[in-house]
Amino acid sequence: MNHPRKRIEIVVEQVQAETVTELLERLGATGWTMLPVMAGRGRQGLRQGGVPGGVLDNVMIVAIVSAEVAIRVADARDELLDARPAIISISDCAVLRAEHF
Repeated sequence: MNHPRKRIEIVVEQVQAETVTELLERLGATGWTMLPVMAGRGRQGLRQGGVPGGVLDNVMIVAIVSAEVAIRVADARDELLDARPAIISISDCAVLRAEHF
């Protein structure tokens, strides 16, 4: 049986990742996964990681949450963005083990 949830994806500079994950946890996310972003292209052109010191490295933070937590995250978008470059998306998903989310 599938259980409806929300999938939050946030692409942010690696130096901001801890602040973002702490906010997600404070808003009720019970867990998250962080993935490295190797490269991307958007409004500001091509961006690639791998620069010494990781200054330009991005990560993607993925959290599967309840609809209520997703609403709290959306409502906190000003705090989440807070002058930091980020891409945030929230989409519908389904999980097989509801007790994990």
